[in-house]
Amino acid sequence: MIEEAQRPTEAKKKKGTLYYASLIIRILKGLPLSLAESIMRYLPGPLGAYLRYNFYKRRLKYLGKKVLIDEGVYILNPENISIDDNSWIDKNVILLSGDPSRGLVERKYWLKENKAYKGKIGELKIGKNCHIAPFVLIQAHGGVAIGDSCGVASGARIYSTSHHYRNLHEDDGKLYKFSPRAPVEDQFIIIGAVVMEDNTALGLNSVILPGVTIGKNSWVGVSSYVTSDIPPNSIASKCPAKVIKERQVLN
Repeated sequence: MIEEAQRPTEAKKKKGTLYYASLIIRILKGLPLSLAESIMRYLPGPLGAYLRYNFYKRRLKYLGKKVLIDEGVYILNPENISIDDNSWIDKNVILLSGDPSRGLVERKYWLKENKAYKGKIGELKIGKNCHIAPFVLIQAHGGVAIGDSCGVASGARIYSTSHHYRNLHEDDGKLYKFSPRAPVEDQFIIIGAVVMEDNTALGLNSVILPGVTIGKNSWVGVSSYVTSDIPPNSIASKCPAKVIKERQVLN
């Protein structure tokens, strides 16, 4: 009896959400795209989630079924981003993508090869059943691939490009600058795709630097920074991250 009594209420709620969504969509269509996106970014509740999903369904390279894009999510160059089924992009996540080559015309750079990465430079791919927790930053200008059933904990950072303090091609004795606003001849950039294979985790406030692969079933602990590959079935921690034990894998 209770379930039957709840059904009309749930149906009314869904109908109400769709009504207000269609009303807001009509209003937003008359606004510049960037302004409409800014308004939708912070709309709360099921209505906001519904509007963001339908908005990014048209703008992302691929958006799977039952994906939740929560409040405050900022997405740069959505046409380079794919998010597969049943993943959750939590509150205030920042997703940055796009080919960096245009900005590297006058900058010196080092390309750090990652053989595990199969995508294109500047692409971000997030697999099925993933959770990208609040205040995560994923900078995918060099390419980032996250497999299925992965977790990236709050405050974690993934960088596929980064400034470096010296020239890796030659010892020119120059003191390079960290800021992207510095003169381009005073900057040196490392570019390297990042891969998190299936069933991997990046702990709270941890950082992955360019060119790194986290092997299948491996977890990186809290407040670690990862500068080199972590093999499959491992638990890694510390700064820089090192394997501290192996995970048991049941046949």
